[in-house]
Amino acid sequence: MNIKQKNQARITELKKLIDSANYAYYTLDKPDISDAIYDSLYRELIKLEKDYPHLKTEDSPTNRLGGEISKGFSKIIHKIPLYSLDNAFNLNELHEWISRLKKLINKKENQSLDQNFLVAELKIDGNAIALRYENGILTKAATRGDGKKGEDITNNVRRIKSIPLKLRIKQPPQWLEIRGEAFIPKKTFQKINEDKKINNEQLFANPRNACAGSLRQLDPKVVARRGLEFFAYQVYFPDNFQLDKIYLNHWERLKFLNNCGFRINKNSRIIKNEKELNKYCNYWEKERSSIGYETDGIVIKINNINLQNSLGFTQKAPRWAIALKFPAEEIATKINSLSFQVGRSGSITPVANFEPVKLAGTTVSRATLHNADRFKELNIHTHDTIIVRKAGEIIPEVVKVIKELRIEEAEKIDFPKVCPSCGNLLEKNISEAATKCININCDSIQIALIKHWASKGALNIDGLGHKMIEQLFESGLIKNVADLYTLNMQKLIEIERMGEKSIIKLLEAIDNSKNRLWHQKLYALGINMVGQVTAKNICNNYANINELIATIRNEPKDLNQINGIGIEIVESLKKWFYDKNNLKLINDLNERGFQFYNKNLFNKKTNDPYNPNIRNKNFVITGTMKKFTRDEMIYEIENFGGNVKNTLSKNTDFLVVGEKAGSKFNKAKEIGTKIIYESDLINLLTLKNK
Repeated sequence: MNIKQKNQARITELKKLIDSANYAYYTLDKPDISDAIYDSLYRELIKLEKDYPHLKTEDSPTNRLGGEISKGFSKIIHKIPLYSLDNAFNLNELHEWISRLKKLINKKENQSLDQNFLVAELKIDGNAIALRYENGILTKAATRGDGKKGEDITNNVRRIKSIPLKLRIKQPPQWLEIRGEAFIPKKTFQKINEDKKINNEQLFANPRNACAGSLRQLDPKVVARRGLEFFAYQVYFPDNFQLDKIYLNHWERLKFLNNCGFRINKNSRIIKNEKELNKYCNYWEKERSSIGYETDGIVIKINNINLQNSLGFTQKAPRWAIALKFPAEEIATKINSLSFQVGRSGSITPVANFEPVKLAGTTVSRATLHNADRFKELNIHTHDTIIVRKAGEIIPEVVKVIKELRIEEAEKIDFPKVCPSCGNLLEKNISEAATKCININCDSIQIALIKHWASKGALNIDGLGHKMIEQLFESGLIKNVADLYTLNMQKLIEIERMGEKSIIKLLEAIDNSKNRLWHQKLYALGINMVGQVTAKNICNNYANINELIATIRNEPKDLNQINGIGIEIVESLKKWFYDKNNLKLINDLNERGFQFYNKNLFNKKTNDPYNPNIRNKNFVITGTMKKFTRDEMIYEIENFGGNVKNTLSKNTDFLVVGEKAGSKFNKAKEIGTKIIYESDLINLLTLKNK
């Protein structure tokens, strides 16, 4: 075998390994390899395709990384129209639809609907897209548009990892049309809005809007980092394709889609009668808030495909399907006050404080109004009655003001012209739809920066909560992040209600933060648009902050080669690292023993190519550790070829136990998994007790 053949074979092998890992992670929800191994496979494939570009194919998983910025979206005519659904708004209307169907089926087919069953599926509140596969390879993806014509979003859809680039079946037909819903999970949506708030950008109103905006992004790298997911729910075959009898019902076609590599909603059910249907609908109306994505109803379809074809369509909707819409939960309440928060980027966010109301199972009494534009649109006055709801059943939002109930004494509340914290004039940033305080020394900005620095996602400094930070700031002991590393017993003993033990514990936690991972330290700086994933991607390519600064100053275009890094992030990094105040902060931190690189956490032998205690072993971590964070332990285990799993099984080699260990501790005893503690893991990592 010559070099070209070897490279071709290795690329084919890498693609299979990566596709298999993606299928296990995104479709089966059962990860089978560690992130570190996955990343190493990906990097090897990227390098081989870069060295031998003629060997790169359309189904390569590296096509998900990004690409050139689009100049716009061309139109695609749907060969098979995407119909909308008729709606029912309560169970009575749903049963009326079923009664009409029974009569129609009896008249046309001379049979009963009950013999054919129904299929009920959760109606995902996302964006419908159409996918076309030719000989098993994804070739086109389009938005629904008006149902007859949509926009070509193929380049962006390739970034959705739960959509296979190549079908996982041996003999795919000449073409397949797949229909499904792209969506953003609730936790991902929260994270996106948190990042946008940090970056002083306009927040998305709900996950559906976030998904729609992502699909139409011109920069595919933005789509890649937004974390979109996809549920497939319909498939069309060529007329001449020989179908097995099982594919003549919708339920089996869902299984077929799953075999192709698509995610199928696991909450779908076959419905045998109207009693089962009532039970299903009532259950999900109550329990919809318990799942990780937004749903606004239930879709009911006839299971038999021949019967679907016989019933056909009206001008706009299929006769064989209907959507039962969940009622939107909106409640009226009274405004108590409006406050204006200053974020760590200086953005001013108006916050409505109102009489407490219960929404989607929780009591809420405040909601952000996102920005000055939304504030102006609502035109809130003192004592106004407002309508509130939870956007995507997650974030409380003010829907509207009931102007008819406004009292004569009500006064319009104006957006401030000066910072409510430092009194500096505010500036409107048109490109970000944000109003900002640009005084870097503003107390509120510095307090917000310190809170972010100490937060769980950043340096996770135990004992340094919001109240403690505010207390230290008000006492004059700290004015910025670097001042944390000047604290000592003598200074803290003067703080009210701080005993000697709690001071020692806090100082230890602050000192331990110096040992956090390099990507956690970069994220902790609070750089605009640099979230946790972006920080990790950057730090995988640069060993320390000096290397990063040198690239920003000399070769900033090199940053564009990193997964998830687009023009906007590069500009944000340049802006931050060219600011003399920020460079002084880095210098002050360095002088106080805080270094921006991965320290040798466990004093391991750096010349060991791998650790025989760790390599190919499976670890599960439970409980709270005293010295190191979970992320640090995962980093070290995976660095030496070990695997960290979330689920305990007979294949688990070690359960690492910390304080407040849960049920995994008892299960490990039952199945005979070896239980070790933090000190034991450190010994393994430092090549002791071989």
